[in-house]
Amino acid sequence: MRKVWMTKWAITASLTLLCSTLAACSSGNGSTPAVTKEPTSLDVSEKQILKVSVFTEDRFLEEAVNKFEQAYPNIDVQIQETVPTEPIANMESQMYDIVPAAEDIEKYVNSVNTALMSGNAADLISVGYLPVDRYLDKGLLSDWSKLADQDGEFQTADYYERVLKGISDTNNGWYAIPISYSLKVMLGNKAAIAQGGEIDDETWTWEQFMALSQKFASQAQASGTKTSVFGGMKPEELLGYLTETIYEKLVLKEGTSRTFDEEAFRVYMEQIKELYDSGAASKDHLGIMNQVFSTMDILDPLAIATLPSTLGNGIAEVLTPPGTGTDEGLPFTSDLAFALNKQSKVKPAAWEFVKFLLSEEIQSSPSLTVLPVHQAAVKTRVEQITERLNSGEASVVLTDKNGAAQSLSATDEQINDGLNLLPSVGNYEHKDDKVIAMIKEETASFFSGSKSAEAVAAAVASKVNTYLNE
Repeated sequence: MRKVWMTKWAITASLTLLCSTLAACSSGNGSTPAVTKEPTSLDVSEKQILKVSVFTEDRFLEEAVNKFEQAYPNIDVQIQETVPTEPIANMESQMYDIVPAAEDIEKYVNSVNTALMSGNAADLISVGYLPVDRYLDKGLLSDWSKLADQDGEFQTADYYERVLKGISDTNNGWYAIPISYSLKVMLGNKAAIAQGGEIDDETWTWEQFMALSQKFASQAQASGTKTSVFGGMKPEELLGYLTETIYEKLVLKEGTSRTFDEEAFRVYMEQIKELYDSGAASKDHLGIMNQVFSTMDILDPLAIATLPSTLGNGIAEVLTPPGTGTDEGLPFTSDLAFALNKQSKVKPAAWEFVKFLLSEEIQSSPSLTVLPVHQAAVKTRVEQITERLNSGEASVVLTDKNGAAQSLSATDEQINDGLNLLPSVGNYEHKDDKVIAMIKEETASFFSGSKSAEAVAAAVASKVNTYLNE
């Protein structure tokens, strides 16, 4: 179980937050005022119940529901959480990337599946961790466009539109709305990349990344120094990361059936193993000064505020991860994105609640610990955090491998540098988390040398095909 998604920085430093929590520090004068605006597009003459299914109900959602029910007294929002929120005893610790337990994810998936198949599903369904393709194939989710387009008060220009409308496709329209989001980027050592030639990270593929990595590795060996090209992941984790970025290239769809591309997957496995066997890649973090590429999670406004400092103030740069060769923008994911049950009898109420969650006032709440979708709200949150960092009310410390510590602050210029990254976000990682978990589990035996590439690729394809088409 988990309470909060915390950041794991893929750099040489460990990140420590030395205040009880930025959200807690934001109480008092910095708190978000209650929203009292009356609804304009919803008939609330009768009492309505809006059921909302989520993996877990965090403080942000709890506070938002309370404020929404004050503004809309005839709408009773009933949150159905599968995994109860677990309190965190001590925030004065290193920032870890806390992953939900597999059994908790399975519990949520089974709960939603059973409810949808029985016709008793909630009106709003948080699609994080869910096999959404199955619901789309069966026509169980609505397109949000009709409700949003009919609402003259809702201005999509207020948001990062590529994120707001990013969870959509040509066959099913806009099938989920993210309330918040996060992204995983690749970092590149600018000086090292310059020595190897320019790269077009907007359109590069994994094949190009593998070839470039081998080139960098051979150059390092020729110069007599050994520089890791990529670090910070086990080989099976890198393969899972690769699969996430090109999921729809490896999981081929024809009608409602799906087929895993076993041969292409085998080639990727072998290429990644060669990277690690040759020493070009390492599971260890060696720092942005000592490796060409690494990954970094950008989960919250704090990460945006401190991004320039995290990048060594010019040592590293943010790159789009390798992908399919098309410019789709930085990939993003969302743990709180709502789909609308097609069978819902209170769709206008569902839209009003989602619109409320997207309002600037609610998106600016300090309890929203992930990145807001609202442009003005994320700027407000970044500025609030920066003010606390610069005043000493909160502290973030980067510690290198030698134990040297550096307290971070942020200037207006650095804030803008961080915020300027967000308009380039727009490629939703359309993946099934269970497939990614299968890949990581099954391929560990290949990377350890106990099984052949052919045997492992066949086993992965068999399991994935069975799961996707059951």
